[in-house]
Amino acid sequence: MAEIDQVRPLAPSRDQQSSSDDEEALIKSKHLRRIKLCGCVSAISLLIFVIVSVILSFTVFKAKDPIVTTNNITLTNLDFSVNLNPMTPSVKVNMSLLIDMSIKNPNSASFKFRNATTAINYRGVAVAEVKNPPGIAKARRTFRMNVTADVLADRLATRPELFSDVMSGHITLNTYTEISGRVKILIIKKHAEIKMNCTVNVDFSSKQVQDMNCKRKVKI
Repeated sequence: MAEIDQVRPLAPSRDQQSSSDDEEALIKSKHLRRIKLCGCVSAISLLIFVIVSVILSFTVFKAKDPIVTTNNITLTNLDFSVNLNPMTPSVKVNMSLLIDMSIKNPNSASFKFRNATTAINYRGVAVAEVKNPPGIAKARRTFRMNVTADVLADRLATRPELFSDVMSGHITLNTYTEISGRVKILIIKKHAEIKMNCTVNVDFSSKQVQDMNCKRKVKI
């Protein structure tokens, strides 16, 4: 019997293999260039956004000072008694004050503020202290808040001038409020500290608060 010759597949030529490798390398190179191009475009876009945001934050959207106003301070309670004994003259005063305040936010973003403290002083002695709740003054809106403070009679009595002040018909009190918060405009955060000082006279005959004079200081 005649032997049947086996047909063997032809091995690919070196030129064909080299061409295939070149095409694969070219595809990979194009893919890498596209990735690099996308990365560069993204980085440039981000940089432009940051630059524009910073420029707008210092021009069109520049942070403005929140405006804190003490609208009114009123007496909600006033009781006092006087001991005219020449040997041991004394006076006892119980008093509560309602402090009406507002925060006007002129910015295009909300002003968020934390807990604040309102203190009332009489001749340098802290006679009342109350916590103000946190809140948010919305953009270009006014946030209103009321704070009630009960004056401590025993702290008032630590000042020897109390008797003569009450007998004169009025005492002078100082209120102090400090509010801390922040405004976030685009990517820029601005912190603000607001301090409000008020001086009032409490008239014992009319049982009213008179001659209110307030000064505020804002640091942003």
